[in-house]
Amino acid sequence: MKRIAIDFAPQTPSRALYQAGPLAWLGMLVGISLGIAAAFHTHSKLDAIAVQDTALRRAQLAITQRQNKQPVAKLVTITDDQATAVNTAIAQLNLPWRDVFNAVEAATPKSIALVSLQPDAKRGLVTIVAEAKSSDDMIGYIEQLKQQPFLTSVWLAKHEVNEQDPNKPLRFQLDAQWRASSP
Repeated sequence: MKRIAIDFAPQTPSRALYQAGPLAWLGMLVGISLGIAAAFHTHSKLDAIAVQDTALRRAQLAITQRQNKQPVAKLVTITDDQATAVNTAIAQLNLPWRDVFNAVEAATPKSIALVSLQPDAKRGLVTIVAEAKSSDDMIGYIEQLKQQPFLTSVWLAKHEVNEQDPNKPLRFQLDAQWRASSP
């Protein structure tokens, strides 16, 4: 006769373990070992993330402290020669060049050829080198420059006839003082 397996007992976890075969036990063992390995791997990754997060917070704190740190101004002493050079450069930069040029341009007739304009910011004057066909043109030009409101005084420094040139123009140099600008 054949054996009949009749089992009226309720199914409980301990009974299921008892009835499990060797293949089920092997599968359970592999599953548990994979779970433990995954837990260790996750734990090590979380530790690495925590270390990196701490380093990031420290770096952010250092950057914030550097940005909030007030720069320390160093006292620099300069010599008298350096101060004079700086003041001269500032005076040249603050030269009222547009006003000087407009005054000279407004007074210059077509009969006068300007050769050079050389401002001297320190003394507040411009040296003008020009050529004219005659002495009357030269004197007329000086008078027109004296009429300019920006120029306070104009005087002839030197003049000569250019014998090298076939037209023999009269080359002259004059100095013009400009009006000091009010602050």
